[in-house]
Amino acid sequence: MQKMLVAQVALLVLIAVGFGELVFEFSVYEELTSDFGVYDDIHDAIVSTLCLSCIKLDPVSRLDFVFETANGEDHPEFVLENLTKGPLFIEYRSDVCKACDDMAPIIKDIFKLSFEKEETLYELVNYNGSDVHFYHINLDHASKIQWDSWPIYDKDHIKGVPMFVVITVKYNRGIIEPCYTAAYGTLGLDTDEERRNLITDMIDDGIGLHEDNHAGYKYP
Repeated sequence: MQKMLVAQVALLVLIAVGFGELVFEFSVYEELTSDFGVYDDIHDAIVSTLCLSCIKLDPVSRLDFVFETANGEDHPEFVLENLTKGPLFIEYRSDVCKACDDMAPIIKDIFKLSFEKEETLYELVNYNGSDVHFYHINLDHASKIQWDSWPIYDKDHIKGVPMFVVITVKYNRGIIEPCYTAAYGTLGLDTDEERRNLITDMIDDGIGLHEDNHAGYKYP
């Protein structure tokens, strides 16, 4: 009887030690992965990316160009460098997103491009005689630089996809600086023709601003 009691106590001690080691190892792993941004990136990917059509949200898009980025971060280097040659158009989407699928044919037709939704694509497009840097970024397959650019241009703090961004340059209190506008979802419009017209208006405005101001834009 005494031997059995001793064995049970020893077993309980072993279980407690093992559980303590498991908790310690998990806390160290979480700390390390958080330090390297892995934990935060996974959390952001799961929690922060919203399919606007899935939550029945279709914001009405405003075409005002603003200078201040949505989260106060600097513009990415790939944006600043490319602005020397022309405006940028960025399409952000995710794998499972009905509104993204609905808008994809419109975007492809406007830029005369063909690509799969899982692709990350960059193309310098001749759009009606003007150079436009086209980016298709699927957040489910994006690099860290591409992922980090998404909240920078979330002008209305929607935190959802699809999101369409035009980045160009504009006069701001004596300096030519980058500016941008963003549109979301199916743009708060009912027909593909209306959606196409709004997207092309965004692009045309971006081209016009760039043509008027690019001579004064300096990089770096």
